Amino acid sequence: MILGLFPKAGALATIIPTPVLGGAMVFMFSMISVQGIRMLIKIDFTNEKNLIIMAVSMGLGLGVSVYSNIFQFLPQALQLLLANGIVIASISAVLLNLILNGLHQEN
Repeated sequence: MILGLFPKAGALATIIPTPVLGGAMVFMFSMISVQGIRMLIKIDFTNEKNLIIMAVSMGLGLGVSVYSNIFQFLPQALQLLLANGIVIASISAVLLNLILNGLHQEN
């Protein structure tokens, strides 16, 4: 973040070839995906509540991503937040987890 304040560092970043940046992005997003899968491995999917939370959250997130005009009648500020599938999936997962599993933590 501090390097962004120095013009020479910015100039160095702009001369990186596009294929190199593309390869780095593929690697970065793959690592993020693998970390997400590692987190999901810890979830007990034999518990029907967890299965419902996951299925509904992913369905809502994908649905909003595919049909982004669903919130067109809301105020512009809410549209900016709710038009993103990741936001909808996250909010629904947290709310459904609180509703179905409660605030207690089972170990």
